[in-house]
This record gives sequence, structure tokens and C-alpha cells, in this order.
Amino acid sequence: MTATQATVHYDNGTTARNMVVARKTSGSCTVKGDSGGSVYTVDGSGPAYAKGILSGGGGGNDNSGGFFDPCELIFTDIGLANRAFPGTVAWY
Repeated sequence: MTATQATVHYDNGTTARNMVVARKTSGSCTVKGDSGGSVYTVDGSGPAYAKGILSGGGGGNDNSGGFFDPCELIFTDIGLANRAFPGTVAWY
């Protein structure tokens, strides 16, 4: 993770506050249309843990993260989303 409670200025002029900005060096990067998707981690023993709701990102020369060209993820923390929207995050 590179920043929490970050203010992000998007190319279209929109500003988002209290965002999480993270980088990853492996796997696919986000592309247009991924916004609203889930951000999660998977434990080595199998369980997945909700981290947030994707808002933006990209990177990687070939849309794939690497050590020298990491992907960037911009997302709303799941705790903030859980407090801001009706209902609660489901636990299974």
C-alpha cells in the first residue's frame, strides 16, 4: 500500500477523497470498465478478505504489473464503504 486517506484527481476533473492508493508488481492491471469491482486479498489457506471498491488505476507497460512498471489501484476502503452505504458487508 502506498497511501491511505489520499485525495485523487482523475483525468476527467473529478476529485475523490479518503481513497486508498496501492501498487502491485504482479498480475493484471485495472482497465477502463473495472470501476465498482471488488478489491480483495486471498489468504494462503484459501479465505478471501474484502478490502474495498475499485475506483481507478492502471499501469504496467503491457497491462501486467512488474517490478519496474507496477500496477496502481485506487479504491474506497471497505470500512468507509460499509459506513457510507446502507446495509453491511456480508460474512460467509
